[in-house]
Amino acid sequence: MVCELVDLDQQGTRMKIIFVRHGEPDYRELEERSYMGFGIDLAPLSEKGRQQAQELSTNPLLPSAEIIISSAVTRALETAFYVVCATGLPLRVEPLLHEWKIYESGTDNFEKARTMFLENKGELLPNSPIQYETAEEMKSRFLECMSKYREHQTVVVVAHRMIMRQFVPNEKIDFCQVIECELEI
Repeated sequence: MVCELVDLDQQGTRMKIIFVRHGEPDYRELEERSYMGFGIDLAPLSEKGRQQAQELSTNPLLPSAEIIISSAVTRALETAFYVVCATGLPLRVEPLLHEWKIYESGTDNFEKARTMFLENKGELLPNSPIQYETAEEMKSRFLECMSKYREHQTVVVVAHRMIMRQFVPNEKIDFCQVIECELEI
């Protein structure tokens, strides 16, 4: 019998992820002041978004988790706040769970990039007029972030639609929608 050393850091762990998309944001004040890029991520929830987050916080799946992990983006953090208050679960803030990266600013470029991303199934073509983060880059960023939490079996992840779409098949993910899945981390 031959014994092999196993690198436990590289060994996969099954984790139940309860994905939560943040509530509806309100970009008006930041747009009026011409904020762009990551500056727009400072936007808080709208009143409707706060109502969505309050309703979300009563979801019976949430207390089954051991921890809440949130994007550092304001709209996700504010959504996570409501869940923390309702469940009493500990909160960890993860900067790597940020929104999908597009390397040109402006709403028009965002919409063009999203269309190209979907048409190209998450790939970035060599001649692309707009540069953006690929599906593989998003998946890798998410898994790297989540590897810190391997000791947990069930986690709530408050994040953004594009990163969630890399792991769940839903075409449309509404504000404060809850989606369960199991991943190898």
